[in-house]
Amino acid sequence: MVEGFKNIARKFKQVTTSQEAQIYSIMRKAAEPIVTSAQSRVNSRTGNLRASIGFIERNRRYKNMVLIGPRTYGGWKGQHAYLIGKGFKIQRYDGEVTIVPGNNFMGYALAQNAEAVKAQIEKDVFKLIEQQIKK
Repeated sequence: MVEGFKNIARKFKQVTTSQEAQIYSIMRKAAEPIVTSAQSRVNSRTGNLRASIGFIERNRRYKNMVLIGPRTYGGWKGQHAYLIGKGFKIQRYDGEVTIVPGNNFMGYALAQNAEAVKAQIEKDVFKLIEQQIKK
């Protein structure tokens, strides 16, 4: 048993960048239902917020994770997502105040799909681990 564990530990030290990319693609594929669910929960007039919800580009700091949310860079127009998510109030010039309640679309989407995404990632990463051990 100990020899097998040492072998597995040695195999994991040999993880290459292509395998890191495979793990990232597994996580991204498994997280697709969260994006779809969040997009379906947004009620916007222009469709800009709905279109901006997706995978946020990674950089060196976030290379081992998948970020999902409204994108605000480039041509995406998701800058008002925090207003929709948390709610806001409108005050007119005559003093009348209208409170618009929040729609936590990202929180609902995550809560709805968390278990399925976790199970899918575990299943696919387990297959990748088995392939790595067999080499």
